[in-house]
Order: sequence, then C-alpha cells, then structure tokens
Amino acid sequence: MTVDNSMSDFSVDLGDWFQAHAAEVKANLERYFLGVGGLPFDGRHFERFSAMGDPNRFVATDVLAVEALSVGVPPDSAARLLDTEAEDFIVLLRHIPTDKEMWEVPRYVLDNNGPAAKLHARLQDDLDGVGWVTAGKLLAAKRPRLIPILDDLVKKVLKPPRNRFWSTMREQLSDEHRRERINRVVSFPLGDVTFLRRIDVALWMHAKHLHA
Repeated sequence: MTVDNSMSDFSVDLGDWFQAHAAEVKANLERYFLGVGGLPFDGRHFERFSAMGDPNRFVATDVLAVEALSVGVPPDSAARLLDTEAEDFIVLLRHIPTDKEMWEVPRYVLDNNGPAAKLHARLQDDLDGVGWVTAGKLLAAKRPRLIPILDDLVKKVLKPPRNRFWSTMREQLSDEHRRERINRVVSFPLGDVTFLRRIDVALWMHAKHLHA
C-alpha cells in the first residue's frame, strides 16, 4: 500500500530524515537501549514492563513502564486505572486492535473520533495528574506496535498538525518504500524493540540533543 507524499503533514519526510541522520540514529539507539558510549536510559525498560500485562487491561507494570519514560501516574489515579474503574478502561481498550502495525489498521482507528483517541481523552478526563503525554505513553504501553509516543521535544522536530499526530504518522508509514528506507537505518539487534518504538526513540534523542 502506498500513499501520496502530499498527504503527509509532518515538517519532514521520515524516510528522508532517517536516511540523512543514519549514523546519528544508530549511535543514539545503541546509547539509549544498550549503553554504548555512555549509560543506557531508563526508558530501555519500557518494553519489558509493558509486555508483562494483559493487553486489554491496565496493570501495575504499565505504570512502571511510563515511569521509565520519566512521567508518573499519581497513586489515586493509578488506583482508579488499575482497580476501581478498571472495567471502564477495559471496554475502551478492547476496541483497539492488539495484533496490528499502525499502517495495517483502518484509518478510523487512529482518527480524532476513533477508539484510540476516545481512550486517550478518557485517561486525561478521568485521571487527575494524567496529561496528554502520560496518556499517550500509557496507550503506547498497551499497543506498542500501534501507538507512537509524542512529547514536546518530538513535537518540535515533526511539527505535526494539531490532533493529527497518529493519523499523520500512519499516513507516512503506510508508504512501503518509506518504511523500508527507515528500516534500513533502525534494523539492528536491540532485543524486543518494535519498529515504531525505534522511530520514537530516534526522534526523541535527536530532539533532546538539539534542544539541550
């Protein structure tokens, strides 16, 4: 499946960007996950923690996963998420595919009115102290192949259209040629780190250095 580049609303073409930053990307991913050239980042534990639970239920290891990414869920909100209101979130999670890459799902799944956006909004509305970044990381913990992580640093690099980050990322990655160009840069042994997470970390590390 391919899409016209004119549908991509990021400030950069990801295929071009990864090709142009290939050496930096490899060095940053090795530093982040493996500690090559310095201490590894706590975020390397995200995959391990997020893989421990039921994909259709938020569990304590999901809270640990997002804490590895430098955000937290306040205890009262964690109790609602994991226990007292868990069933409400389970219902929403079950409407989001568990076994698909983001370019394989129908467009509506990641649209503003789709199931992922509804859960993202619900996490923010119902859980005190959970903002859009933490809500996105919680979703990524449950759907690591489907939901990319966005924060203020990555926003500065990609400049995504308002409320269209997921759908725009999906449009870019729906182009098989572009995916292959990215994959040639990020495909080397890093354990069970998804393609999408490699993209996330590469962009975040670049932005972190750029805005240090």
